[in-house]
Amino acid sequence: MKKPLRFRADVLTQKAEAAGDLTMYDIAVRTGVRECTVSRSLSGRSTPTLATLAAYAMAYGTTLDDLVDGMALPSAVVPAQRGAAA
Repeated sequence: MKKPLRFRADVLTQKAEAAGDLTMYDIAVRTGVRECTVSRSLSGRSTPTLATLAAYAMAYGTTLDDLVDGMALPSAVVPAQRGAAA
């Protein structure tokens, strides 16, 4: 049986703090994700969509694999870091 996917709110929080984003509002501004969505993601009340996960990953220079436990994505699906050569 496959392991269920789990959003790693702890990883997002660590990445945000490292970037100087200490509040949900700060995360929302940096990522372009609504503050209520950030709140629901971090509290575990909802699971972020793929688009939201991608916004988090791109804003904090990390991968989807880092933000989601229990899956391995092909490299073509992992968002490229900003400024990376295409």
